[in-house]
Amino acid sequence: MFGNVCPSTSKTNDKGKRKLDLQGESSQSPAGKRACEDIQVTQREEEILSDVKNIMRCVNQKLPKQDNKFNKFLKNKIKDLETDKREVVGVFGKTGAGKSSLINAVIGVKDLLPSGRISACTSVMIEVEANMPNPKYEAEIEFITKEEWEEELNHCLGNNDDQEKGEDYQDSVEKLSVLYGEEWKNKSPENFLDKKYFREIPEFLNSKSMILTKDTAEDLSADVVKYTRSESKDVKRWYWPLVKCVTVRVPKNRLLQHVTLVDLPGNGDRNKSRDRMWKKLVGSCSTVWIVAEINRAASKKESWEILEESCSLMGNGGECQQIHFICTKSDEIGGSGNQLT
Repeated sequence: MFGNVCPSTSKTNDKGKRKLDLQGESSQSPAGKRACEDIQVTQREEEILSDVKNIMRCVNQKLPKQDNKFNKFLKNKIKDLETDKREVVGVFGKTGAGKSSLINAVIGVKDLLPSGRISACTSVMIEVEANMPNPKYEAEIEFITKEEWEEELNHCLGNNDDQEKGEDYQDSVEKLSVLYGEEWKNKSPENFLDKKYFREIPEFLNSKSMILTKDTAEDLSADVVKYTRSESKDVKRWYWPLVKCVTVRVPKNRLLQHVTLVDLPGNGDRNKSRDRMWKKLVGSCSTVWIVAEINRAASKKESWEILEESCSLMGNGGECQQIHFICTKSDEIGGSGNQLT
């Protein structure tokens, strides 16, 4: 009997609706607003990128089959567009300068990466990027090969016979002790690959990567520590000597969507393998962050070494386009704010 009731279009109701909308907006927290804005911006970016890819696919189909220079140029650019390219930001500095704490602060996730004041906390290269499709924190642990570890073992055991017992000897003792305990001193070389030492990491023996997934950054950090750190009393056996790289993925982090932050073991460290690692990576970084304590930062030899290496690669075959000098631990000279350790 009754027809459909349509909503009123009177000005009075419109004003009331607008008033309610404004009230709703004002009651929303700033963090909630930013989250909504980030989602909208991300969706819009994805839509634009999808449209551009569709257009370029059509262009690719209509390109003549002749492989002249111009056609090759266009095809390569279209192929690059299909690849999810990321800007690589290398975070370099001396051990204890505050690199890990800086990354934690930048991405807004407390204690995701280990940090420490005295000895080297980060013992392997750590890449930090976004985990857009998955709402969980994830770590992918890439191991070296068994052959590489056998070669490293021979080097370590050779250093053990060195009469001078210098820095290389200390490095070798550290690696063998964290993985095998003190019993390594009484073992014959053929026993170092016994499966009992790798029960927790069968992926190493099978030449595969290990994936760890957790709901919180704190839980992931607790599980990853034995693969990244050399400083803690809570872990019985460490596996960082067997790790090539750890990739940590942070869920729904828009800052990291197209950026990878790379935390390197400190340059200038007494561990020679850690000291050499940054030199291999700097050429592939589009941006370099040189991290140093603010107290006499410009006088640090290691900082100038990184700057010199980075400058030599700018416009000379390397990817580096920007270099930033970042000073940490400002509170130690009377400033305010949180200390980066």
